Amino acid sequence: MVTRVVSVVAASAALALVAAGCGGSGASSEEKWADSVCSDIATWQTQVKQSSSDVKAKLQSPQSGMLPAIRTDVQQAVDATKQMTTDLKALDPPGGDDGATAQQQLESYANHVQSTATQAKQTVASVPSGATASETVKALAPLAPALQSLAVDTSTLFQSLKASGEKIKQGFDDADSCSQFS
Repeated sequence: MVTRVVSVVAASAALALVAAGCGGSGASSEEKWADSVCSDIATWQTQVKQSSSDVKAKLQSPQSGMLPAIRTDVQQAVDATKQMTTDLKALDPPGGDDGATAQQQLESYANHVQSTATQAKQTVASVPSGATASETVKALAPLAPALQSLAVDTSTLFQSLKASGEKIKQGFDDADSCSQFS
């Protein structure tokens, strides 16, 4: 009898877990899409801010042999940007014209930041390996602000995305991961 009660309780608990995981969230397609967008951008932003901070610190306290470390920092920002761009472009936008417009704006933004990251990598690559610390600082002075602008300039993107339509705006307003960008 006890075994049977335990089996019934276990089966009931398992069914409750399955039911909870099956579409119980009630989130709209716009909210799910916005949540993915904000999560992808937040992850990327954290990585780029760290790389930017590391580059800035190295340029403010120049040392011989810092160029390889800066190249590594910039490559990490480039890799994070490529990952974010891939992730954003792979998202299925919400249906309708508003979703298509928002996805187009998102992809345009992704292309822009990808281009900026590529330019940063080219700037670092243009510094000769034998450059002195002062030559490296002079050549790379614009690099830290350029990397920093990548991670900071998202407010315009979110304003544009929200302007795509009322349902898209509501999706961003409702998505938990988007609250940090409000």
